[in-house]
Amino acid sequence: MPSRKGIASYIVGAAGIAIAAAMLLISIEISRHERDWVKDWLTQEFNSEVELQNFHVSFFFPLVQADGENLVLHFHGRRDLPPLIAVKSFSMKASILGTLRNPRRISFVHLEGLQLNIPPRGENTAGEDAAGIRKAMGKVRAVHFDEIVSENATLKILTSKPGKDPLEFDIQHLNLHSSGKQGELIFQATLTNPTPPGQILSNGAFGPWNTDSPSSTPVSGTYTFENANLGVFPGIRGTLSSKGAYEGVLEKIHVHGVTDTPDFQVTGAGHPLDLSTTFDATVDGTNGDTYLHPVVAHFRKTTLRAQGSVEGTAGKKGKTITLDVAAEQADIQDLLQFAVKESAPMTGPIRLKTKFVLKPGPEEIPRRLYLDGSFALDAVHFTSNQVQQNLDNLSKRSLGKPKEVEDPLVADSTDDVASEMRGDFRMQNGSVRLTRISFQVPGAQIHMHGDYDLDQENLDFHGIVELQARLSQTMTGAKSFFLKIVDPFFSKNGKGAVLPIKITGPLNHPNYGLDLGQKEKTDKASN
Repeated sequence: MPSRKGIASYIVGAAGIAIAAAMLLISIEISRHERDWVKDWLTQEFNSEVELQNFHVSFFFPLVQADGENLVLHFHGRRDLPPLIAVKSFSMKASILGTLRNPRRISFVHLEGLQLNIPPRGENTAGEDAAGIRKAMGKVRAVHFDEIVSENATLKILTSKPGKDPLEFDIQHLNLHSSGKQGELIFQATLTNPTPPGQILSNGAFGPWNTDSPSSTPVSGTYTFENANLGVFPGIRGTLSSKGAYEGVLEKIHVHGVTDTPDFQVTGAGHPLDLSTTFDATVDGTNGDTYLHPVVAHFRKTTLRAQGSVEGTAGKKGKTITLDVAAEQADIQDLLQFAVKESAPMTGPIRLKTKFVLKPGPEEIPRRLYLDGSFALDAVHFTSNQVQQNLDNLSKRSLGKPKEVEDPLVADSTDDVASEMRGDFRMQNGSVRLTRISFQVPGAQIHMHGDYDLDQENLDFHGIVELQARLSQTMTGAKSFFLKIVDPFFSKNGKGAVLPIKITGPLNHPNYGLDLGQKEKTDKASN
């Protein structure tokens, strides 16, 4: 016969087994109940049909932990769209008291393999009626999250435009918590930007979630973007940094900020310079198309203002930049740093307006760039002493002062006259066509047109020069005497001379000469 001590041990052991069995049964029942609650809450919150493969609740008094796998939410039951949300695995922790509060308080959520696919506006017509879902689930309590952590998430904002790829972000790390406002989450995120490659750090607010139209969910925040390699774009180099702020909804975000690229250069020219910008833009979140209003770029002595768009084309890779560019405060020397391999041949203030179109592609920028505009230089000087001396001499001869002319090969400095230049230009396929060029120095006006090859940096210009002096007055001695014979043939209304001229050869060392074979053609150009 067992002793009293043995009987007590049996009773305690049986009680322990009974309690363990009861706890197991309770755990199974709570897991079933909480699984249903989770599915109901997700259905209401995201207007979606919910799939949950595995779900289990564990007790670690006074905490409750729930783990799940393969969570999938189909927006409005749409199986023809990628799932609104998919999670490979998740775990949640809360206190027992937190699960009894209203709203429920979840202390911590960890997500692994989160995928968000935001459908475009209008993709919400299938499945159950949104109002019916909210009415049916009206008794489901709200939830407050102390912290949500996600690793290796992907955000895709889908587009309804045929042939256009969705905008996609890889979110390496995402931390969220409830803000205190109904449905709003505060976030800190680390993202990888694919093109140009670089890391984005962002802090802001997200929500409340728009149940009927997820792409209309509000978002706002600030960002920093560091060490972006611009060398992935054909034709340019540099390391870009940017910071700014944004606000709006997922499908349309307003962004304003600044960028700095201290080593920006066009590879064909090879002149690095410090390029900074301030910008105000609207980003179409469904495809990444950007509308600029405006961008102000500053480098060296030059400031440019531009507005336009950066848009993709259906069925084609990359985006086309289309801008209206204006410069009221610029220097021609700065602009030429983007186009010429050697040092800029001229300097001076310039005003310009142009249409700017840069198409995507593997070619160097000059081959992909289209420009169509006009310019005006009021006081241009040439950096080559020889070229500038030739212009000074042209001015002196045109004024009838040939005795003051100096040899351009030996002259060290002169009066260094300022030239005025105006005209229209069109750049296409690596060549620049200039028309209605008006070039003026004291005593002379030049009217020209021609082409400039960016690859070879060669000039081919033809036109006329109108001199204040007669042809004989531009020379001294015997040359002046014999030129009096031809003065009538090159005079204009019996006054100064009109000569057909050409400028050819390399940009930094051009060749000037009479273009007598084109006299008839240049006469028409002067009228």
